[in-house]
Amino acid sequence: MTTPVLSLSVRSLLLMLFVFSGSITVNAQSEQRPDPFDREVPLELRGVTQALQQNNFDQALELLADLRKDALKTRNRRLQAEIVTSMKEVNRLKREFIKVKNEYESLLKSQDPAAARVIGNFYCLEKCDWKAGLKLLLKSDSPALRKTAAFDLQLPATPESQVRLADAWWQVAEEEKGQVRKAYLLRGRYWYLQARPHIPAAERVDRDKKLALIPLEADQIVIWNQHNAHYSDRGTEACVVTLLLQGKPVWRKAIRIPWEKDSPAFQTLNPPGVRFDQIRVDVTQYRGNGGGLGEIEVFDNKINVARNCSVVASEYWEQNPKHHPTNLTNGDNSGATGFWLLNNQKTGWALVDLINYLPFQ
Repeated sequence: MTTPVLSLSVRSLLLMLFVFSGSITVNAQSEQRPDPFDREVPLELRGVTQALQQNNFDQALELLADLRKDALKTRNRRLQAEIVTSMKEVNRLKREFIKVKNEYESLLKSQDPAAARVIGNFYCLEKCDWKAGLKLLLKSDSPALRKTAAFDLQLPATPESQVRLADAWWQVAEEEKGQVRKAYLLRGRYWYLQARPHIPAAERVDRDKKLALIPLEADQIVIWNQHNAHYSDRGTEACVVTLLLQGKPVWRKAIRIPWEKDSPAFQTLNPPGVRFDQIRVDVTQYRGNGGGLGEIEVFDNKINVARNCSVVASEYWEQNPKHHPTNLTNGDNSGATGFWLLNNQKTGWALVDLINYLPFQ
């Protein structure tokens, strides 16, 4: 390959390969997309993307192997490790695809509704390509699922319609088991969290109880740093990440976070799939004028379950709403916009509540 590896964003690589598929990168010039599964693909990875879209996993592996060779030449060990991780993910997808290959071939030949349901779920759950998966579920053998998929593809924008879509996903989840059921519950959860701040308290009561019944297990956490936009004068160097369940710590890890002047930087953690309902990040060491973070992402079943959740913090910079802790779950991990800042020369903490609604303060 002739593409210089040094121009390749590690995060973009993993996004494209569906490893961190629940997240979304939003820059200062673009509007935030309503669907957390949309993602931008860098030019360097178009070939790999196309191969995966066509379920040509061998070709994707060959292209990644070429990227790895270039990474070896540059002695970029971190990029080498990320490419190896990505190759493992492609191999996993290849194995999962083999399990549904008969249904895939049946779908190509006869548009079989049962096969459309199986392959649609494969795209949603395994490839995390919900847009393609939902289009296949439109052809499934379940009338309720067809109706819900069609509704979802409309990307409803009003709180009332988002709540109806959440209810619809929770309803079809009742007919499913295992990972399919969990994915449908989480999809409904996402749409409800979009609407929750904008609906009356009375409408939240029963639905919040449903949220509490959805078991959340953190299998991956991504903590994004920030660089205070064009000032590039502050950020976090070290922090402690704690998962809590009903107010009690169930997992904790102290980490250091990379910082870059003009681009996003992050640290990834892999907790042992523990149940949790809150995540707290304590900034223990800051860079420059003070600490802060760009985004907190927590993945369960490849879906960022922290997205749109309520956040409180020890403080935020000069009580400026622009730097409120709610920015930590708004989907903007650019580090240039939508970030949380602590006051000058201060450490502090932020707490994301995955269940309860905490009004903006």
